[in-house]
Amino acid sequence: LRLPLVVGPRYNPAPIVQSVDFRQDGSGWGATTSNPVPDRDRISPQVLDPAKNAPVNPTSITVRLKAGFALGEVKSHHHNVKTESPDNTTRVITLADGTVPADRDFELTWKPAAEKAPSVGLFRERIGDADYLLAFVTPPSAEQATQKPLPREVVFVIDNSGSMGGTSIVQAKASLLYALGRLQPNDRFNVIRFDDTMDVLFSTSVPADPAHLGEALGFVNGLQARGGTEMVPAMRTALTDKLADTNMVRQVVFLTDGAIGNEQQLFETITAMRGRSRVFMVGIGSAPNTYLMTRAAELGRGAFTHIGSVEQVEERMRGLFAKLENPAVTGLSVKFSDAKADVTPAIIPDVYRDEPLVLAAKLDKLAGSLEIKGRVGDRPWSVTLPLQNAAEGKGLSKLWAKRKIGDAEVARTMREMTPEDSDKAILALALDHQIVTRLTSLVAVDKTPSRPEGAPLKLSELPLNLPAGWDFEKVFGERPHLTPTQLRERHADARNQPATRRPTPAAPDAIRLPKTATSAELKMIAGFILIVLALILFVFNRRQPLLTDAA
Repeated sequence: LRLPLVVGPRYNPAPIVQSVDFRQDGSGWGATTSNPVPDRDRISPQVLDPAKNAPVNPTSITVRLKAGFALGEVKSHHHNVKTESPDNTTRVITLADGTVPADRDFELTWKPAAEKAPSVGLFRERIGDADYLLAFVTPPSAEQATQKPLPREVVFVIDNSGSMGGTSIVQAKASLLYALGRLQPNDRFNVIRFDDTMDVLFSTSVPADPAHLGEALGFVNGLQARGGTEMVPAMRTALTDKLADTNMVRQVVFLTDGAIGNEQQLFETITAMRGRSRVFMVGIGSAPNTYLMTRAAELGRGAFTHIGSVEQVEERMRGLFAKLENPAVTGLSVKFSDAKADVTPAIIPDVYRDEPLVLAAKLDKLAGSLEIKGRVGDRPWSVTLPLQNAAEGKGLSKLWAKRKIGDAEVARTMREMTPEDSDKAILALALDHQIVTRLTSLVAVDKTPSRPEGAPLKLSELPLNLPAGWDFEKVFGERPHLTPTQLRERHADARNQPATRRPTPAAPDAIRLPKTATSAELKMIAGFILIVLALILFVFNRRQPLLTDAA
């Protein structure tokens, strides 16, 4: 269970202005603008500098977990919690500190008790005139002794932009160094690093021999967080298949916090260029863009792993490589014997080692059986589940609708549905099942008026905490050094100003993220120094012949 509590500041690429010849209609040359982040004003809230402001947005959390099987370890990875156990299948988890600032994601994981892991689960719920079904099946793993791992081409991409400053870059570098250490001699690899610039370590993927690995280790160790987050060019480069060797499994491992506003551009890039590649997203830091990570991994037919602390690097990367190195259960299909079913996901993905296949379906009747087929290694595999054996469950209709909404979003990205048809499908599902989406919200109506009658409504934005572990100066640039008198004047001005939707461009604290953490000022200084040195050398060379003649 992952509950996002804070949205990190995002890098929003600037609009692109292109010249266009309009002479056919007699109007001459003009310009058109394409905006990669059309909603940039809606996704750029004020972020408080933790050096100047106390934490805001206190949050309390209570989780009532009913797993349906005997529970083993239940763990909160980033918050201290208290856990109660009413019975062996139920836990009630609360924050040990009562309330905490919303500055990092809440993550809860749980495992079945030893030797109690279920391999099959089937639940049903009836809402209105429809039955909803949830099925999960864990296929058996192929015998590793009979499986010879295929050689792999792995392209590692690491984000070293300003938002990765602080603990995030430490986690990312440690994860990449661990991954490099897991490569086998018959593998090939490459490393790409990006901020608002990009470097590709090798011109093409190279063998994972000691010499190349040593060069890669030095490259990674020298990385520092700075600059913007131009993710799309890095993904495009990683997906460019120069080897085109079908005897090698091609994988892209992308390490980032995903702090961008142009997600749609990234999704379209993966859809258009993925080819035979599999994209594995590694989310870094306390508040990664989980929406981007999960959707990119889904479109790239890979998986998403989150690393929220340095202590998680080895455990999470080991789990990721268990997926990368072991054969998937492929060719999966489902069939209902009697009932008409609307199944999600519509395209059954491959399942990696120790992962369950999870299906949700809306049925016209609860009759007959469900058959699941696939291949484990080179052997056929199937399982048949009688629907009458399904246990009662709750929330299955919402789960089905939520996943159908995800299908509609993916179909929109892949241009299998028009934006209008996608929005209609999402809106209908959200309203029927009362789900929050990008088109719908839950509205609380307070019957106790607090605004004086006749007073106009005001719109104001709530500031956010900086995500835990982030470096404010790496993201927004160096803090201005103000005198105590200037600080008092600024606070007094702030108290006297009415709340507004967004600070004006003239405001001293106004920050536009696309321009953050660039090295433009440093480059200008370096350029000036080089010009002065060039002038000195020019004058010296002019005087040298004169001195020789005089001698």
